[in-house]
Amino acid sequence: MNLINTVVALLLLLMLSGNLCAGPASARLSALASELISGYESKAGNAKSTVAVFPFNSEVKLEKQRIGFAVSELMAHRFVASGNFTVVERGEIARLLAEQRLQASGAVDSATAVKLGKLAGAGTLLLGNVLKVDGKYQVNARLVNAETAEVVASGYAELEVLAFEDDARVYLNLVPETQALGLYFLTNLRSNANDLPEQTYNTPFGTETISPKSFTLNMLGGGIRYSPSAKTLVDVAYMGNGSGAKNDNGLYGHLKVSSVRALLGYKVRSSGRLRYFVGGGGTSYSLDWTAKTTYYTPTVFFRLEFLPQSRIGLSVSAFYDFIAKTATQNIDWATPPVVARGAKLNKFSIEPTLSVYF
Repeated sequence: MNLINTVVALLLLLMLSGNLCAGPASARLSALASELISGYESKAGNAKSTVAVFPFNSEVKLEKQRIGFAVSELMAHRFVASGNFTVVERGEIARLLAEQRLQASGAVDSATAVKLGKLAGAGTLLLGNVLKVDGKYQVNARLVNAETAEVVASGYAELEVLAFEDDARVYLNLVPETQALGLYFLTNLRSNANDLPEQTYNTPFGTETISPKSFTLNMLGGGIRYSPSAKTLVDVAYMGNGSGAKNDNGLYGHLKVSSVRALLGYKVRSSGRLRYFVGGGGTSYSLDWTAKTTYYTPTVFFRLEFLPQSRIGLSVSAFYDFIAKTATQNIDWATPPVVARGAKLNKFSIEPTLSVYF
């Protein structure tokens, strides 16, 4: 039980922790925004203005990954901190884009941006475009006067792809919400009370007693996750090689366990880098304690997943099996022969996983 508590505590600590400072890509975009602000102030002085921030234009693949949206959001932080600008709320921009049947994270041409900026009451627009060339994102940004369409200031920056994707992961969608595929490694942990009755039997060597003891079962394995839609999940896993269940005299002490599990899940919520799933399915078990015991059980689960990067997932899942059968062994030399009942798995288990998504 201590092992389960330790693993869960460490994963929750990772999930609740975030970056304590801005990364290099965020700092570079902040510097680019500062260049634009300086250019604006050199022409307008300290005159205050309302700025509408639009997603930067990019090719279709980058648009689907929300690259241009992420660049504009990171730059917007600097304008918020500036005393000369009031930034139009993201929700207002999204509403105006929706009215024009445009995606909130998609491309917007200059003419449309000027029109929408005026509707939002903005005097200045932040526009730009992003290209991906040789492992870098090339960012061109400009401030535009909403009344005259004049470019007030412009600037350029290059960002290392990995650094940017790490800094901007909360805004990005590098892994598609549909048709996404994930491979994961798991450790299934369960503490088994194994509160079975003691059994005594006679053998040619004397009287023997089997006293089932509590034990911890740690199974290692892996699986595949597939998302046919943004809200649904198909999950198949295999695990095995558990630890042993012991009796008083050490006879027949090793219990081999393997399991195959198939689940359907539903994403009930997504908040930043956290995702929450519930679902159910079925699990088959094979318990080998000199004689094999196999059984199938319906299973339900709850999962909390943290995405430190768009392609990496750390999760903790809680599983509950509705059925649990007891592992047995045949003791043929007993007088009379007996079937010993020695190990029973807990219906509840905790499972940390490490996933890679494509």
